[in-house]
Amino acid sequence: MGKRKLGYLILFILLAAFPIFNQDPFILHILITTGIWATSVWGVRLIMSTGQLTLGHAAYMAVGAYASALLVMKAGFSFWLALPLAGLIAALVALLIGYPTLRIKGVYFAIITFAFAEIVRLIIVNWPGFLGGSGGIPGIPSPSPFFSIPFSGRVPFYYLILFISLVTFLVMRGIDKSRIGKIFSAIHESDDLSQSFGINIMKYKLIAFCLGCFFAGLSGSFYVHYYNFASPEFFTIWQSVYCLLFVIVGGVGGVFGPLLGSFFMTLVPEFLRETKEYEPVIYAVILILVMFLLPGGLITLPARLGRKKGHKE
Repeated sequence: MGKRKLGYLILFILLAAFPIFNQDPFILHILITTGIWATSVWGVRLIMSTGQLTLGHAAYMAVGAYASALLVMKAGFSFWLALPLAGLIAALVALLIGYPTLRIKGVYFAIITFAFAEIVRLIIVNWPGFLGGSGGIPGIPSPSPFFSIPFSGRVPFYYLILFISLVTFLVMRGIDKSRIGKIFSAIHESDDLSQSFGINIMKYKLIAFCLGCFFAGLSGSFYVHYYNFASPEFFTIWQSVYCLLFVIVGGVGGVFGPLLGSFFMTLVPEFLRETKEYEPVIYAVILILVMFLLPGGLITLPARLGRKKGHKE
């Protein structure tokens, strides 16, 4: 087993054992929030790996969130069935949006995703009879007991989001190491060159986009059943921007980067609660500092420190 795999295994064991030693609600909430963001943010990194930039990822979280809430509250589905269905519905919406738009590249695609996010928000706000409007949907039930384990505290939610995050991480790592991950990288480097080698660019961009949005849907579903409430205010353009920002701050060069970025950017505002209204400014300052000092993101910090230590010796 390589050092990196061993490190991941130790981290997972530590996270799995954490509630045995500490069940502080605040700390568990930080870790649960990190898992929610990381699951979605990994999707953004996957989409970025094909050279596309999305500014509407929160819209797919919203699709998953509202789909899950409606399936449970209106159709009587179990949460355990609504959760994967929420991801699939988000992926289906991504397929319908992505098929005609993924041919567009760069900032133009980013603008389209931004516009789609705003359309989703406006649909929610202007459909109060079905989607709760700007007042949202209150009283969304927590997940039903899992093997007689009730979701009455933070610990069961912690283990559920840990499992979802672990699955997402393994899928993303598997993609990175696979042939399809190398195709994504080739498309990222050059559309035209990849096409000249016979790669169906549209097909692979669509796969990355739908898969990334599937995990956003899962994240949105968990989000609303954790908070027992769905609101369009949870899924504004700022949340989409934060998804992108978390990837950049953590680092796009490795699968661990989005998790690190999500944790760091979740933790910082919690220590600056009295300056909540300045949160976008704080995020912007962090982003600027990271881009200047650590262009590869926080994930590159150990390597950079190691190089400095080597120079001193």
